Amino acid sequence: MTLSINIHVFLKRNMGWMGCLLGMKEYVNKELDSKIFIENNVYKKLLMLQKKCCQFETGGIIIGYYDEECRNAVITECTNPPEDSLGTRNHFFRGVKGLKSLLKKKWNEKREYYLGEWHLHPGSSPTPSVTDISQMKKIEHNPKFNCKEPILLILGEKYNDFKVNLILFKDNKQYFYIETE
Repeated sequence: MTLSINIHVFLKRNMGWMGCLLGMKEYVNKELDSKIFIENNVYKKLLMLQKKCCQFETGGIIIGYYDEECRNAVITECTNPPEDSLGTRNHFFRGVKGLKSLLKKKWNEKREYYLGEWHLHPGSSPTPSVTDISQMKKIEHNPKFNCKEPILLILGEKYNDFKVNLILFKDNKQYFYIETE
């Protein structure tokens, strides 16, 4: 286990869930009275991938956990694209190679699990496409995913201005989260 994981576990056990929120990006949805937190290292990784893959879409899965009330989520990892993924200028097809073993490892080590999907929109806004919305609705209703409230994170970039769009799919509705200052 790395030092950061040990600190995270220590904070969870000794300071409660809120003690783990230091150094995270915070997004809020007032209608649901809910927040999604992104660990800073995860956010930095997304920005790095955006610069590296500047012409093609890429993505992966979101891993993390919910608080005890299942109202607020913490994103602890956005995986690299699996080896069998395919990214083009306007589409991303996420592969599955290695994800099952990764999720099993995350659950066994830190009780973290699949929260949803992420991908990049290079050169455009982070607005979800019809395909994005359709895919997330399928995930919401597919028992194989075991994720009744999947999160979609899209990182868009236009003129070197990076924006994150976080959407929770719940009860056949979409809930958008706004970054807090």
